[in-house]
Amino acid sequence: MNKKIKKYMEEIHKTEQKIADLQQYLKGLHAALKQEEDNEMIKSIRGMKLDSHALHDLLNGIQEGTVKFQVSQESEEEGTGSFVFTEKKEEGHPYGEMEKTE
Repeated sequence: MNKKIKKYMEEIHKTEQKIADLQQYLKGLHAALKQEEDNEMIKSIRGMKLDSHALHDLLNGIQEGTVKFQVSQESEEEGTGSFVFTEKKEEGHPYGEMEKTE
């Protein structure tokens, strides 16, 4: 076989292997990012210090799409700004609007 062809084939194989390795690495990065985002959401919700009934109502509202979140950031520093969520008040529903500012 021609040496140039063989060299190109080897280079293609090496490059394809690098691409496969980088794709696997990228999948790991995406998984790590998702885990950190999940941890941040859990931390935020737990930081609201709701009792179990209110927490259940909040999580159900999120799943049903009846809860709206509004975040306003006053500076670039982490942990500043305010976090507000409102929930459509249904008849007989004890929770209307809740607010937490940090």
